[in-house]
Amino acid sequence: MKEYIIDIMPKFFKVGFYQKQYYDIIITNKRLLLVWLGESFKPWMLRADPGQNKRDLLENLDITEIEKYSKNNILIKYTHIKDLLLNKRTFFKNGSIAINTKNETYQLYTDDKKIDMTKFFHILNETFEDKVSKSF
Repeated sequence: MKEYIIDIMPKFFKVGFYQKQYYDIIITNKRLLLVWLGESFKPWMLRADPGQNKRDLLENLDITEIEKYSKNNILIKYTHIKDLLLNKRTFFKNGSIAINTKNETYQLYTDDKKIDMTKFFHILNETFEDKVSKSF
């Protein structure tokens, strides 16, 4: 079966000590692709998402081109995923997704007010079934 894109979860980031790394999460029928869009080293209040201009480009690429888009992409096969946890954005906390694999845990956050985590929960739940949980 050919791999195809189911949906894209935009505007996620991983927080480091001095930087913020930006990713879009692409859901395919075979794996999750955490597409690296850049990083920011500015002070916390002045950080801007460097991926804003790159998202339009990604929509026009096929999966093999997206996979090679950056050497910092993280490609996770469905068979390697143990569980996923989604959290909605609240007044006090950013929304988040935790992806637990056999070897590593990826914790990504979003401060996007427009993201519909319930929609993505249903999309991921159709694919992963009992591996997806939510805390909302």
